[in-house]
Amino acid sequence: MAPGEEHWRLWFDEFLGLWLSFASVTSWENDIISLFCRLALDNLGRVDWTPYISVIFTKFLRNLRLPVGKKRVKLTGEKKSFDIASAAIWPACMLHEDLCLTALEDLFKAVELYFHPSNYGDWTAKLSSMLMKIPQCIVGRVNLERYKKPSWLPAVPVTAHLSDDRIRRFALAMKPILLLNMYSKHIGMRLETLFALKNLAELVPDLIVPELLERLYPALDSLTEPHRLTASMSAVTICMRSLFSIEQGRSHVLPLLMAVLPGIDSNDYRKSTCTFSFLTCLVSMVPLEDCSDSADRTDLSEEERSLCHASAGFEEFALQCFDRCLMYISNSTNDLHGRHDSVSRDINERMTREEKFTRLGMSSLVATIIYQCSDQICASVLQQLYSFVSSRYLSYNHYTGAAVASFCAMAVRLRPAVAEKVIFEPILKLLRDRVRIAAKDLAVNEEMDEEIAWTVKLAAEVLGSSGRIVLNSQRSSLVQCMETLLLTKCSLLYKLVVVLFRSCLRGLLLTFPTNMRSVNSEELDVAPDEFLPIRHWCQSIPQRSLKVEWYVPNDAEVDFAEELIRQFLEPALEILRFHADGSQPLDRKELERTLLLVEMFVAGAAIRFPFDSATVNQILPCETAVKIYSISPDPIICTSEREILIAGRPARQYLFDVIQPVLRKISLDDEDDVKSIKIILRIFRSLMFFRGLENEEVQSRIKGHIVTGKQLGRNLGFRNEQLRLLLFERLAIQHLRRHYDHRGSPLTKLRLAVLMEMIQLATGPYRDIRILGQNYFTDGMNNIRFAYRAFVDEILNKLDQSLGDVEQKAQMKGSLYLILGGRGGSLVNKHDWHTLAKCFPALLKVASDSRTATAIFDKLAERMDRNFSTTMICIHAAEGASRVADEMLNLLDPAVIGSTDERSAQRVVVWNKRLEESAENERLFLSLSHSLIDFVRERITKPKNFHFALFVLSFLVRRDVALSVDLANVFMDNWANTSSDKARALAKHPILSVMRCIKRPIIRTTLNGLDKNVPKESMGAPQAGIRSDNLWLCFDENQLPRNEKEYESTIFVDKAHHGYYGFPESLRVASPVKDQVVAGDMPSSLSSVERAVYDKMMEEAYVEILIRLMSVEDSKQHGKFDQFTYWIFRTLFRHFEDAFLPIFLPHLTRLVSSKDEHQHRCAAEILSGIVRGSKRWPYKKLLHMWDVVTPLLKTALANLSTESLADWGVFAQFANEGDARRNFPLIKIFFELPRTDTSFQSSSRLYVLQSAFFGSFDWRRKELHTKILDLMKDRIEEPYRDRVAWTLSNLFRNEIHLPTTNQSIQQTPRLVDFLTEYYDKIKALLLPPNHLNHLNHLNYLNHLIPGQGEPAMAIFKTLVKMISQTVILSLSFGPPQLQWFLPLLLRFENDSRDEELRNDCLTALACLSQIALSLPEIEEMLTQVETVVGDQTGNVPWRDRVLALGHLQTVVFNNFFTIKSNSDWVQRVHRLAVQNLENESLEVRETASVTLAGLVQCGFISLEKSFLDQFFRKSTTKYRLGEEKSAKALLTRHAGILGLTAYISAFPYSVAIHTPDILVILSGHVNDPQPINQTVSNAIKDFRRTHLDNWSEHKKLFSEDQLERLTDLLVSPTYYA
Repeated sequence: MAPGEEHWRLWFDEFLGLWLSFASVTSWENDIISLFCRLALDNLGRVDWTPYISVIFTKFLRNLRLPVGKKRVKLTGEKKSFDIASAAIWPACMLHEDLCLTALEDLFKAVELYFHPSNYGDWTAKLSSMLMKIPQCIVGRVNLERYKKPSWLPAVPVTAHLSDDRIRRFALAMKPILLLNMYSKHIGMRLETLFALKNLAELVPDLIVPELLERLYPALDSLTEPHRLTASMSAVTICMRSLFSIEQGRSHVLPLLMAVLPGIDSNDYRKSTCTFSFLTCLVSMVPLEDCSDSADRTDLSEEERSLCHASAGFEEFALQCFDRCLMYISNSTNDLHGRHDSVSRDINERMTREEKFTRLGMSSLVATIIYQCSDQICASVLQQLYSFVSSRYLSYNHYTGAAVASFCAMAVRLRPAVAEKVIFEPILKLLRDRVRIAAKDLAVNEEMDEEIAWTVKLAAEVLGSSGRIVLNSQRSSLVQCMETLLLTKCSLLYKLVVVLFRSCLRGLLLTFPTNMRSVNSEELDVAPDEFLPIRHWCQSIPQRSLKVEWYVPNDAEVDFAEELIRQFLEPALEILRFHADGSQPLDRKELERTLLLVEMFVAGAAIRFPFDSATVNQILPCETAVKIYSISPDPIICTSEREILIAGRPARQYLFDVIQPVLRKISLDDEDDVKSIKIILRIFRSLMFFRGLENEEVQSRIKGHIVTGKQLGRNLGFRNEQLRLLLFERLAIQHLRRHYDHRGSPLTKLRLAVLMEMIQLATGPYRDIRILGQNYFTDGMNNIRFAYRAFVDEILNKLDQSLGDVEQKAQMKGSLYLILGGRGGSLVNKHDWHTLAKCFPALLKVASDSRTATAIFDKLAERMDRNFSTTMICIHAAEGASRVADEMLNLLDPAVIGSTDERSAQRVVVWNKRLEESAENERLFLSLSHSLIDFVRERITKPKNFHFALFVLSFLVRRDVALSVDLANVFMDNWANTSSDKARALAKHPILSVMRCIKRPIIRTTLNGLDKNVPKESMGAPQAGIRSDNLWLCFDENQLPRNEKEYESTIFVDKAHHGYYGFPESLRVASPVKDQVVAGDMPSSLSSVERAVYDKMMEEAYVEILIRLMSVEDSKQHGKFDQFTYWIFRTLFRHFEDAFLPIFLPHLTRLVSSKDEHQHRCAAEILSGIVRGSKRWPYKKLLHMWDVVTPLLKTALANLSTESLADWGVFAQFANEGDARRNFPLIKIFFELPRTDTSFQSSSRLYVLQSAFFGSFDWRRKELHTKILDLMKDRIEEPYRDRVAWTLSNLFRNEIHLPTTNQSIQQTPRLVDFLTEYYDKIKALLLPPNHLNHLNHLNYLNHLIPGQGEPAMAIFKTLVKMISQTVILSLSFGPPQLQWFLPLLLRFENDSRDEELRNDCLTALACLSQIALSLPEIEEMLTQVETVVGDQTGNVPWRDRVLALGHLQTVVFNNFFTIKSNSDWVQRVHRLAVQNLENESLEVRETASVTLAGLVQCGFISLEKSFLDQFFRKSTTKYRLGEEKSAKALLTRHAGILGLTAYISAFPYSVAIHTPDILVILSGHVNDPQPINQTVSNAIKDFRRTHLDNWSEHKKLFSEDQLERLTDLLVSPTYYA
């Protein structure tokens, strides 16, 4: 292809032709659709999709599996579908095509009613997911065309750009289904709809936002439809940014703010949550500043002047909003007892789901108002907040108290200048006053003072966000207050007091951004005196323009923190030191209080506590891993290098030196002091990694930012321009993430000591301490690479220490859990042979039978099975890699990389080290293998240990290390283990691995030049299917090898794909049998491992035990055919050929002669292994094998039972794999179907035959397929028609018509020929109605067609079943001849005398109506329907016509775009529906009306004014009762009424343009004679039922006169009127 030309053209036509050749969803359809989507996306405007749009959209519509009609049969395989994302991307990429946009409009119209909330079903989620993603893809395309920066990728051609008019057409078409789906009760669908609305609102805000506002304002006034309100509010919330893009959109801001405030209702959690979200989004875009003073400026527009006047209401809104939030909290504080009084858990753990969402929404709203409002408004709302918190006290451990306290903290953090005087100082003064009053009571009273507790809670929150304003207050009085509070005797209050210290230290030492407003005049390049906030509502700024102000602690804040540490922490540490040495022991309560104080100081000041730099070396598994796994240093958080010391020493080390002796004293003297030990564990964890913030705090903020970004972010436009709030929050989170990211941290001496202590606690006697210690230890292991090597010995030593029973069990459990590990991985999965060689022997010594130990062993096995990888033992040099590396290095400067000699010498040193590592790894591996083998052989152990050892051994079968004979013996012995089913199951996999390790190499030959003989199509693709060049691969009974020389010289090709679609340049296949490696004399020529296997299988006793165990009745092990057993026997007979055949023959004879299903299953597994294992045997051995096996198979097939049938089906599938020329003796057995067999026997043999040939597609067996067809023709009248039909459908399933199929040679038996042949034999069944209704219609047939009546019916019954199954199984389009049977199916679906036939016809009709039809099939289908519906002879009963019309509607919908693309077909369908409105049968007329309504409803046809005028004229047809012509006139009048009611029914949830006029006309026919009045009555009732929910909106479309007349119809008259 020429340079610059699109290379996708090389394969496009060929691949597209392949895809379009298949009607059903194939296994590869996902991949090829993804390929086409990628092609469309990368080549926008360069690919002409116009010829394929109707087919593409038909496939998309069928993929949705939407129900049509009343009768719907669930088809097998219906759940198969292609990727939803691909289905959305492709239409968006084709949208520049007019046909694609028209098809999308038709698609939206066709599926609109499926989105109505009352039409929920299995299809709803898929339908919503696919269509709701299309707007997102269109936004992505518009970004690509209009906003993408220039790059090396080719630009989209200008002619293919989406115009605004085209986008508006798309939005207008999709808007109705979005407005319906937004009310869905399914949360997932509703969210998808909201994001689709957001994307469309960004594209065309003037079409979407006004519609949403029109739905929101009435919903706000309604008290009876809460779901409608929340749905409308959510939709406006997600499209809030687009509100500012429409004309007069800003004028809605203040009315909306005030209108939604009543939604904050403590009695309705959902409505309140939506209201919080709505207000937060809106306020975050609008600075709450009073601009009324600027209304007189001369540079303002009328809209801006109006907004300035309206902004005076912001203060009222802010005050009312705060008042409602505080009222909500007041109403929610009734539940102050019960679960919220518990202090054993965090507040977040005690909150319900509703309370969590309420607190989150309210906190977001309050924070947004605080940072968005002006100083004046902020002072007012904060004064209101302080009045609330000072005039009452809330429960400190209830979520409402925590929420209000967090409001105060937000105020201090976000607006410190305003909050210092209004919130911060008054709260501290309140604390001082209350503490001063209650000082004496605090020192003696052990009961909680709720007022003091609430005040301490408030003070702790504001101090944690204070920054340096704490220095502006009375520091000495604050410290004095803290001293007084520490004297409290109440334990619960003391916990709040120590939190006060933590908050104060965090407020002093943390660094955080401060200016979080939505607009900043400095960033907008606007002078302060010209800055007008209303002009910058919803203002986006470039990322580079963001200017952030930071609070950074200076020396004054650090000095105050050090003062607190000296005054409070250091004395506490001294107390702990005295306690540890025994000079001044503390009781439990005092010890716990002191440790809590230390913990809070560590939590508050840890950001300034330096990490120690003394790292521990030699923990990497090998020296060569040093550069690969580099250790990253701990990141620096502070801008200042000043660090806090304690007593002049590094704080973390000093704290550990003090706390460690305390822990040891507790362990010796008071080991059941669980509370103190938990506190020490938390302190140790903080000393390792803690730097001021917990991971949970940052993660919750990240999640909130993600949600906010989805609501406020803009998908359309430049990505680096967003709201200032989003950019600010992203920057703040990026800073916070550095506080908890410890991955790759070095293992320092302090961390080593801490982790050692945690191991002791993780294996202690108390469960809670063990769990906490294990969690903290695994966290440390996850953050420090290879740290496990430093602790593995200590952990394993805990498994076999001799302690008391209780201590030993606890220690054992803790050690096992440490070995199991957490998310970072288990010790048994490490890529380190030193660790593995230690772990497995130690685990096998665990002698506990407890449930915990058993469960851990099961989890270890599960993790090994899922994650254990083959760890490298020997490192081999790759000469090619070394050569390429040298060539690359030679390109560099020798002065930098050294000379060649220096590099060679260095390489020798490194390689020698690797060889030493390899030798050590091999030694460890062999040592581990021998120890495990010895352990298994002893069998003096617990079952779980034995099974675990056997399981581990299965991972040690490797190809790169010589296989051990002992290892093979262990697995062979346990395969026949009589005492353990699990051991037998565990031995199967490794035996298969052993056999693969000793497998003889297959000699292969290369066939060249085969590709040169492949004929090509005009498009350049090779012809598919059977051709002259690949006939040598096809089965031909006349060309089979007949003697030893021919057989052993024949090249057998087992892979069916070779040759079908051409040949490669060089085809590698197995050489003939004569060239393969010959098995030598056995057992003398066998290796040691081969000899071990051979000796076992030659033992009579061993084989007898093995057969007995395999044929035992055990549902767990032998519930069905065991594929692993088959594989084992296949490898055994492949490697040892027929050596074991004499041993197994007596057992097989006994097994196949039995009727027991388990014995048959065992025989099937062994025989399938023998047959498949013999494919490379010499001819004589193969001949002998078939002489022996053939009688066995015949006996087995004669003794088939219901239970054993499936096993022999699997046998047939496995045994007949590969080249059929090799399996001909087996094929002859399968084709033996004696006439003397019973129906069950014949059916069973057919099942085995079907399994042998149709388990997979093999195009090379055409001759055998033809033979099967002849056999089925001979059995088509037999009573086991189900099996015959299944066989026929499987036979025709693979009749695929590819565009490149070779037409000169028939590829497979043709379904067309079969249908044509048998249709002629059964078409006489289509009798006139008077004959059909005769009870002895078969006798009539026999009289009409002597001797053929009953056979014809038997053939028809078989064909009906075959049609259903063929339609379900077929991959390609069916032939048009399938539609010939449509009249017969319609006729016998109504025949109640044969219920089975009736159900089969129903299924066949459903299948034919739901499949994709080719163009010839559609033509034939319409012809057959016209034959039935348009029959004028009277030979077609009315029931057939009714069914035909329903069938037509379903076919049209499932092939919507294909049929609609042909105007002649559309006219024929329209004519069929309209003409039958005047049918003599009432049922046909009513069905025609329903069909017409369905066709109009889905947009297939449109009833224009001209058609409606015809119905108007017919509805006014005059008649006179009693006259002969009145019947015809009445029929015409009824047809007109039915046409009008069809129009009404086509719009069940809306009011179309002509609906009011039609209803008025119908009202005049209420008193017409039957059946007109009943039709009118039913239509009006249905209209009333479907329009009742939205009647308040729909009645606006009627005039007063129309409403009056309609009311007379809809409202029943009062009896007393």
